[in-house]
Amino acid sequence: MVKFLGAVPVLTAVDVPANVSFWVDTLGFEKDFGDRDFAGVRRGDIRLHISRTEHQIVADNTSAWIEVTDPDALHEEWARAVSTDYADTSGPAMTPVGESPAGREFAVRDPAGNCVHFTAGE
Repeated sequence: MVKFLGAVPVLTAVDVPANVSFWVDTLGFEKDFGDRDFAGVRRGDIRLHISRTEHQIVADNTSAWIEVTDPDALHEEWARAVSTDYADTSGPAMTPVGESPAGREFAVRDPAGNCVHFTAGE
């Protein structure tokens, strides 16, 4: 029987290197590979790919969900470097941690406009 081992969300960006920089320099991911059109970052067992798009509307409508063991601690770590005013759309920001139908979570909007949710997992 086939066992599914994971998935790699693909985010989009008009400027891939700038978005990789945010995930690496601000959020503590490591760069796996990349060029100006396609890149990969990772933190722990989580990998994200970032693909170039020419249309900002694509990134503005891209989202992903990632399970973490402690969304509150992760939010606290990132709140030192990322705005917590999600209503301010001028740059990257995070929502507060709260309850959702999927469990305890918060969302990060990266510089490209992608919305990535970090939700409580095992």
